[in-house]
Amino acid sequence: MASSTYNGWTNRSTWSTVLWLFNDENHYFLMRDTFKKRTPAPHFVEHFCRGIFGDKTPDRWTSMSEVNWSEVTQAIQEDFE
Repeated sequence: MASSTYNGWTNRSTWSTVLWLFNDENHYFLMRDTFKKRTPAPHFVEHFCRGIFGDKTPDRWTSMSEVNWSEVTQAIQEDFE
């Protein structure tokens, strides 16, 4: 039976978005500065990511409409712990 996840994430789009957000120094520090004084909500995380990436991640592979924003939000929250 094939796994329905991608590298432990809901799908490839979620994984790729987190990868670009956390592994690009400029995106990472912008994310840290944006969320350091507030607990992010999934709709705000989506708005933030669409603001820096547009409709797709920089590699043009990932569609923002397929991202599990709750998972991305959880990853951001865990980064602050």
